Amino acid sequence: MMTILKINRWPSILVFLLAGCTATTFAFVSINLFSQSMASLEFLSKFGGEAVRHGVLWQLIELVIWGLLSLSCWVLFKICEHELVDRYTVWATK
Repeated sequence: MMTILKINRWPSILVFLLAGCTATTFAFVSINLFSQSMASLEFLSKFGGEAVRHGVLWQLIELVIWGLLSLSCWVLFKICEHELVDRYTVWATK
């Protein structure tokens, strides 16, 4: 199980595909996060205390979860990018 997590043992094409998937997921989650945040702020500013009673606080928790998902996708993409750059550097200096 732990060898699956060691991407330095993965073939380069799989690391590249993982980087692409995480970048795409990061983009979609970030756009979703932004649009939900703007809608929540508009709802809160328009209805105030009534909005809080109707679940804006629960939606805030959801936004935090989406933010964490977005951040984890970005970190995983950066790990893949670093691995691919290291492999290229080793290949290019031979």
